[in-house]
Amino acid sequence: MFTCRITILMLLTFLAGANAGCATCPQSLDVDGVAIYELVTSYVKAENGFTECSYVDKLGDVVTCEYTDSGELKSGDEKCPKISRKDDYGC
Repeated sequence: MFTCRITILMLLTFLAGANAGCATCPQSLDVDGVAIYELVTSYVKAENGFTECSYVDKLGDVVTCEYTDSGELKSGDEKCPKISRKDDYGC
């Protein structure tokens, strides 16, 4: 009976994690329709589940955008899109 409970708990935990989504970072940031900044790093923060995207241009200027797990901009430069696509397959 104990093994059955553990198995069910593990299955529910897996399914809850599989349904969790996160924001995805665009490969580039466009300014006036031209790709100026290229994505250099992206990762999901363990403490809050937010996705942080870092971009750099040819001059070395860096833009950082932070998105909630639902894809809304939490903080960042004014060049950051207000909404990011969401990956529904988990982070």
